[in-house]
Amino acid sequence: MDRKPWIAAVALALSTIGIAQPAAAYPLRITGQTRATQQLQLDVLRAIAEYSSRTGGCRMMTSAHMTIMPRTYVPRQPTRPAPSMGGHYEVWTVSICAAKQRFQVAMWPARQGGADYAITPLTGRMSLLAK
Repeated sequence: MDRKPWIAAVALALSTIGIAQPAAAYPLRITGQTRATQQLQLDVLRAIAEYSSRTGGCRMMTSAHMTIMPRTYVPRQPTRPAPSMGGHYEVWTVSICAAKQRFQVAMWPARQGGADYAITPLTGRMSLLAK
Protein backbone atom coordinates (compact mmCIF):
# COMPACT_ATOMS: atom_id res chain seq x y z
CA MET A 1 0.00 0.00 0.00
CA ASP A 2 1.34 3.42 -0.97
CA ARG A 3 1.29 5.47 2.24
CA LYS A 4 2.27 8.84 0.76
CA PRO A 5 -1.31 9.98 0.01
CA TRP A 6 -2.43 8.68 3.42
CA ILE A 7 0.40 10.48 5.24
CA ALA A 8 -0.46 13.73 3.45
CA ALA A 9 -4.16 13.31 4.31
CA VAL A 10 -3.42 12.58 7.99
CA ALA A 11 -1.03 15.53 8.24
CA LEU A 12 -3.66 17.80 6.75
CA ALA A 13 -6.44 16.43 8.98
CA LEU A 14 -4.32 16.61 12.13
CA SER A 15 -3.19 20.13 11.30
CA THR A 16 -6.81 21.26 11.33
CA ILE A 17 -7.14 20.15 14.96
CA GLY A 18 -3.80 21.60 16.01
CA ILE A 19 -1.64 18.48 16.26
CA ALA A 20 0.88 19.53 13.62
CA GLN A 21 1.63 23.25 13.72
CA PRO A 22 1.82 24.05 10.80
CA ALA A 23 1.37 20.92 8.68
CA ALA A 24 3.98 21.95 6.12
CA ALA A 25 6.64 22.49 8.80
CA TYR A 26 5.83 19.39 10.85
CA PRO A 27 4.59 16.55 8.62
CA LEU A 28 3.34 13.48 10.46
CA ARG A 29 5.52 10.48 9.62
CA ILE A 30 3.72 7.13 9.96
CA THR A 31 5.70 3.89 9.93
CA GLY A 32 5.21 0.25 10.86
CA GLN A 33 2.19 -2.00 10.45
CA THR A 34 -1.38 -1.61 11.66
CA ARG A 35 -4.72 -3.30 11.01
CA ALA A 36 -6.56 -0.03 11.65
CA THR A 37 -8.40 1.63 8.81
CA GLN A 38 -7.31 5.14 7.91
CA GLN A 39 -10.31 6.56 9.80
CA LEU A 40 -9.52 4.48 12.90
CA GLN A 41 -5.87 5.58 12.75
CA LEU A 42 -7.00 9.21 12.65
CA ASP A 43 -9.42 8.65 15.57
CA VAL A 44 -6.71 6.99 17.70
CA LEU A 45 -4.15 9.70 16.87
CA ARG A 46 -6.67 12.39 17.81
CA ALA A 47 -7.35 10.64 21.12
CA ILE A 48 -3.61 10.39 21.84
CA ALA A 49 -3.20 14.11 21.03
CA GLU A 50 -6.06 14.95 23.40
CA TYR A 51 -4.45 12.82 26.14
CA SER A 52 -1.12 14.57 25.56
CA SER A 53 -2.80 17.96 25.71
CA ARG A 54 -4.45 17.10 29.04
CA THR A 55 -1.36 15.54 30.63
CA GLY A 56 1.41 17.69 29.18
CA GLY A 57 -0.19 20.77 27.70
CA CYS A 58 1.00 19.98 24.18
CA ARG A 59 -0.42 18.08 21.22
CA MET A 60 2.17 18.56 18.45
CA MET A 61 2.75 15.10 16.96
CA THR A 62 5.55 14.46 14.46
CA SER A 63 5.62 10.65 14.05
CA ALA A 64 3.85 7.43 14.91
CA HIS A 65 5.24 3.91 14.61
CA MET A 66 2.67 1.11 14.80
CA THR A 67 3.34 -2.54 15.66
CA ILE A 68 0.75 -5.35 15.54
CA MET A 69 1.21 -7.55 18.61
CA PRO A 70 1.05 -11.36 18.39
CA ARG A 71 -1.92 -13.23 19.87
CA THR A 72 0.39 -14.28 22.73
CA TYR A 73 0.83 -10.64 23.80
CA VAL A 74 -0.17 -10.06 27.42
CA PRO A 75 -1.82 -6.63 27.60
CA ARG A 76 -1.21 -4.07 30.30
CA GLN A 77 -4.36 -3.22 32.23
CA PRO A 78 -6.75 -1.48 32.21
CA THR A 79 -7.96 -2.42 28.77
CA ARG A 80 -10.67 -4.32 26.98
CA PRO A 81 -10.12 -8.02 26.15
CA ALA A 82 -9.79 -7.29 22.43
CA PRO A 83 -9.00 -10.85 21.22
CA SER A 84 -12.08 -12.30 22.94
CA MET A 85 -14.16 -9.66 21.11
CA GLY A 86 -12.67 -10.49 17.69
CA GLY A 87 -9.93 -7.87 17.85
CA HIS A 88 -6.25 -7.50 18.60
CA TYR A 89 -3.61 -5.30 20.25
CA GLU A 90 -1.08 -2.93 18.78
CA VAL A 91 1.67 -0.83 20.35
CA TRP A 92 2.04 2.67 18.94
CA THR A 93 5.16 4.72 19.66
CA VAL A 94 4.41 8.38 19.13
CA SER A 95 6.79 11.34 18.98
CA ILE A 96 4.80 14.15 20.51
CA CYS A 97 5.83 17.40 22.16
CA ALA A 98 9.59 16.80 21.81
CA ALA A 99 9.29 13.40 23.51
CA LYS A 100 8.23 9.88 22.66
CA GLN A 101 5.58 7.83 24.38
CA ARG A 102 4.30 4.28 23.88
CA PHE A 103 0.62 3.33 23.90
CA GLN A 104 -1.17 0.01 23.86
CA VAL A 105 -4.10 0.19 21.46
CA ALA A 106 -6.81 -2.46 21.72
CA MET A 107 -9.12 -2.67 18.69
CA TRP A 108 -12.22 -4.78 18.11
CA PRO A 109 -15.25 -4.75 15.78
CA ALA A 110 -18.09 -2.49 16.92
CA ARG A 111 -21.62 -3.87 17.01
CA GLN A 112 -22.87 -0.99 14.86
CA GLY A 113 -20.08 -1.46 12.30
CA GLY A 114 -16.61 0.00 12.23
CA ALA A 115 -14.37 -0.52 15.23
CA ASP A 116 -14.03 0.41 18.87
CA TYR A 117 -10.73 0.94 20.63
CA ALA A 118 -9.11 1.47 24.02
CA ILE A 119 -5.80 3.25 24.56
CA THR A 120 -3.51 2.54 27.52
CA PRO A 121 -0.28 4.52 28.06
CA LEU A 122 2.63 2.09 28.45
CA THR A 123 5.27 4.68 29.31
CA GLY A 124 5.49 8.25 30.44
CA ARG A 125 7.11 10.76 28.13
CA MET A 126 10.66 9.77 27.25
CA SER A 127 13.26 12.15 25.90
CA LEU A 128 13.84 11.87 22.17
CA LEU A 129 17.54 11.76 23.02
CA ALA A 130 17.14 8.54 25.07
CA LYS A 131 18.19 5.39 23.30
